[in-house]
Amino acid sequence: MKRIGAFALATVLTAGLTGTALAASESYPTSITVNGTALDTAALPNAEGIPMRLVAEADHGSASWFEEENIGSFYFSDQQIEVSFTDYSVKINDEPAAGVTAQVVNGVTFLPVSVLEGLEGITVEEGEASLTITTPNNDPLVQLAYAVANAGNVAYGMKADQESLSMYGIDGENFETVAGFFPMITSPDTVIIGKVAEGKLDTVTEQLEAYRQQQHDTFSWYLSQNLPKVENAKTVTSGDYLLFVIGEDPDAAVETFEAGVAALAE
Repeated sequence: MKRIGAFALATVLTAGLTGTALAASESYPTSITVNGTALDTAALPNAEGIPMRLVAEADHGSASWFEEENIGSFYFSDQQIEVSFTDYSVKINDEPAAGVTAQVVNGVTFLPVSVLEGLEGITVEEGEASLTITTPNNDPLVQLAYAVANAGNVAYGMKADQESLSMYGIDGENFETVAGFFPMITSPDTVIIGKVAEGKLDTVTEQLEAYRQQQHDTFSWYLSQNLPKVENAKTVTSGDYLLFVIGEDPDAAVETFEAGVAALAE
């Protein structure tokens, strides 16, 4: 299965679907806001529905094209929407979406608003020529985790939450709330931000140090170029919140964390 990135996806669809894609003489007529951020829709063709790649990427998701199957996948708030460019049928989390058909205009894939409205944790408010989309990533702590990861140049993988922490030897019940990212297999990069439960700071700190030591032991022999990042890992607190970070620039991550926690307290 061959995976092609978002830019290539648009290029291939433009070239390969000229017989079925609809001509667009005007620009996209709808303004879109995702989690409070207005998207730039100026380059979109005139069409109805949601431009999937643009919206997915605005929510920290992605778009891929699988050449052999002629299928596009849009990863959106931890959920997958799949489009067959053979018949424009749609699957949501591997289940066929009855009565739903994709529209492709000048290489851009559009889906009906109802597709996002049916996804868990996502709301879409329709106004006059406007869409306001809110996803689970709108949570302030999750937004801060993304900001910290980007500032620290953290190559994050799986999202961290209270349940997934236990997979790495960290007791999620020691946090009142927590967000962040665990590493991909080839990287130790990690962000954990949480409000620690009363009296649990020492326990959480010990568990995070044990996790850091596991990463140190792994990358001492495997892809050892990552070892300096593990050695420079930081655990800091600000108010009621704690940050643990492994990344290229942990100091920048800490600065963003501290500024973000101050904003949360306002």
